[in-house]
Amino acid sequence: MRHKLSKAPFWIVTVAIAVVSVGQAGAQTVWQKMKQNVLQQECQQGNQQACQSLAKMKQAPQTAPQKQPSGQPALQTPGAGPQQTTHGPDGSGPIHPPDGTKVEETVLAPLAPGAKFFISPHGVHVATFETSGSRAVIYYDGVPGPKFDEILGGNGNMPTEIQVVFSPDGKRYAYCARLGSEFVVMLDGKELARSSESNMGRFNGTSCALGFSSNSQHFFYASAVGRSTSLGGHFTRFFWDGKQAAVTTAEGVQLNGPPGGIPLALSPDGNHYAYVATDPADPNKWVLVIDGKVAPYRGGDPQWSPDSQHLYTILLTPVPGRGQVAEAMLDGKPFMRADQIKLHVAPVGNMWVAEVNAASTTPQPLRFLVVNGKKVPGSEIVNQRGPALDQVTISPDGKHFAARITTADNRQYVFVDGKRGQEYQQVDHITFTAEPSTVTYTAFTNGKPYVVIGDQESDTCFPEQSNPVVQIHGELMTAPRGGRAGTICGLTGGAQTVFMDGKTLPLPNGASSASGLRFSPDGRHYAYVAGFQGAQRLIIDGVVQMNSNVGSSSVQRAYFVFSPDSQHIAADSGPPTPASQFASGIFLDGKYTPVVPTPGMKRLEFTADNKHIAWAQGASGDTFRIYVDGKAVAEADAAVPSSSKEAWWDMAPDGSLSVLAQDANNLKRITITPSAGTSIASLGGGGAMLARSGN
Repeated sequence: MRHKLSKAPFWIVTVAIAVVSVGQAGAQTVWQKMKQNVLQQECQQGNQQACQSLAKMKQAPQTAPQKQPSGQPALQTPGAGPQQTTHGPDGSGPIHPPDGTKVEETVLAPLAPGAKFFISPHGVHVATFETSGSRAVIYYDGVPGPKFDEILGGNGNMPTEIQVVFSPDGKRYAYCARLGSEFVVMLDGKELARSSESNMGRFNGTSCALGFSSNSQHFFYASAVGRSTSLGGHFTRFFWDGKQAAVTTAEGVQLNGPPGGIPLALSPDGNHYAYVATDPADPNKWVLVIDGKVAPYRGGDPQWSPDSQHLYTILLTPVPGRGQVAEAMLDGKPFMRADQIKLHVAPVGNMWVAEVNAASTTPQPLRFLVVNGKKVPGSEIVNQRGPALDQVTISPDGKHFAARITTADNRQYVFVDGKRGQEYQQVDHITFTAEPSTVTYTAFTNGKPYVVIGDQESDTCFPEQSNPVVQIHGELMTAPRGGRAGTICGLTGGAQTVFMDGKTLPLPNGASSASGLRFSPDGRHYAYVAGFQGAQRLIIDGVVQMNSNVGSSSVQRAYFVFSPDSQHIAADSGPPTPASQFASGIFLDGKYTPVVPTPGMKRLEFTADNKHIAWAQGASGDTFRIYVDGKAVAEADAAVPSSSKEAWWDMAPDGSLSVLAQDANNLKRITITPSAGTSIASLGGGGAMLARSGN
C-alpha cells in the first residue's frame, strides 16, 4: 500500500509501505510551508513551543535547499550535525552519544519536486520515483536506474498509480516501466524481461502485475494481453523467475485472488506454485499448472501440504441427472467423493478436514465433517436453510479441529474434536490458542455476551476491541506460546473484569478501568493498563506497578513492550506520583527514570539481542530524537508520519537500529549501533523483572 507523505504531525498512523509526494519548490519550499502550517495549527491550540518555533521560522530567510548528490553521505558543518544540536526550551540540550555508540547516515534520495518514495517493509530501503528531464527514473537507496518514458502501475481505472514492490524480507525490489512500444520488467535494478504485448495498445499495472514468494527467493509476474474483442482475444501469461509457464489462461492469474478470479496457490516454503488455466478460446477447456508445467491430471482449488511437497485439489465432474460429483485428490489420486467438498488443510502435520455435502439434491440435504478420511460422528446436519456448518478451524499445532454448527431452530454451538459444545443464540470468532491448543470463541444468548475458553464460560463479557499495536484473534487475545488466552471484559453498568485462562478475575483494588491486554512472547506473562485516581498503572501478572504512570488526563498513552526473550518490560511513563509540571520518562523493570518533558514516545522497542532499549521521542514540530538506554544518540526530522515499524523503524537481528529520517535536502537512513558501555541494566537498575517474578 502507498501513502503520500506530508509533513503532518509525526504520530499519525500510516501503513507499512509508504509513498511520499513532494510538491513544487518556490522561494519557500513545500516542506517549509507544510511545517509552518503544522506549527501554526499547534500554536492556535495553545502550544507555546510551537508558537516560538513558528516565530523563528517567519524571521528566517526562506531559501530553497540545494540538492545533495544521490548516494553520498549527508554533508555536515564541522562541529554541527545530528549529534550536536541543541533544542532550547525543552531542556533536551546537545546530543553526546555514549562512547562506543556508532551512528551512521546514508543518503537515500534527494528531496526533489514531484518525487514519490516507496519504502521497504524491513531494513528501511527506499525506492524513489523522480524525473530526469522529461524521463522517469527509479532510484534505489539513492542510486538511479535506467530512464523510461513512464513507470507503470494501476489498472484501467487508476492508470497513474506507480507500482514498486518489495520482497517480504525487504532486500529485493521490482517495478515495471514503458519504453516506447514495450514494457520492461526491472528486478533488483536490472532488466529481467521486456515485451511489446499490450492490452489493446495500452500499458499499465496489469501488463506486469508483480510479486515475490514468501521466502523472497522467487519473483513472479502476470501479464494481461488483449489483441481483439473476439473470443480468445484476451488472455494472461504467467512468469516465474523470468520463465513463462506452459500455457496462458483466459481468466488470468490473480495474484491476490479477488472474488471470481483464479488465485495463485503458493507453497508454504515459497518454492512452488499452482493455478488453473482456462483456454482463452474455450471456457470449457482448462488445465492445472504446477511449477510452470501442465499437470498430468485436472483439479481445482489447489492447496499445498504443510511440507510443500504435495498438492490437494478438488475435481468437479458433471453427472447426468445428478448435477455434479466432487472428488478430493492428493497429487491427482482421489481419496474422497461426494456431491460437494470444501477442504481445509492443517498448517502443520497431516490433518485435513473436509466439509462434505453428501446429498445436495435430496429434499433434506445432508452435511457432515470428514477428518483424515473418517466421517466424524455427531457432525451430521440436515441443511435446510443455507449454511449450517461453517467456520471450520484447525489448531496451529495441526492436532485439533472445530466448526460452528447451526441447528434447525437457528441456535449455534461449537463442535470440537467430535464433541458438541454448549448451545447459544450465536457463536463467533472461533480460534485456538498456541500449543497446547484450546478452543476459544465469543458467544451471545438471552441478551448477554460471553467469552469461552475451552469449556470455561466467562461472566457476562463484552470483549475488548482490537488493539492497533498487537494482533487480536477475533476479540480474544491469545499468547504466542503456552496455550493462554484472555480478554478485558467491559460490562455495561458494572465493573470491568479480566477473563484469563478460563477464570474471571477482578481488577486490582482501586482500579476503575482497564485496556491493552497482551502477552509476553513466551506466553508466561501478561500485562495491561488500569486506571486509578490520578494515574494509569501498568498491571503485570495481576500486580500493580506503583512506579509506573502510563497516562494522564492531558496525555493519553498506554504503550508498553516486552523484550524478545520475555525477561523485561518497559513502558512510556510519567512520574509515579502525579505532579503539576508535565514530565516524561520510561518505566523499565519496576523503575521509573525521567528523560525529557515532551509528549509521549513515538516508538519503543528492545533491541533484538535483548541488551538495550531504544525509543523515539518528539522534540519540536516534526523533529524527533532517538534514545538508547536513556541517552540521546541522534536527532532528525520525521520523513514519514508513521508509527508503523515497517514504514520508518527497523530493528536488525544484530541489535542495531535503522531509522528513516530527513534533513532540509535529503531523505536518509540513520543506523545506530548501541555502545557496549550502556545496557538495560544501566538504565533499569539491573532488573530482569519478569524472570525474578517467577511466574
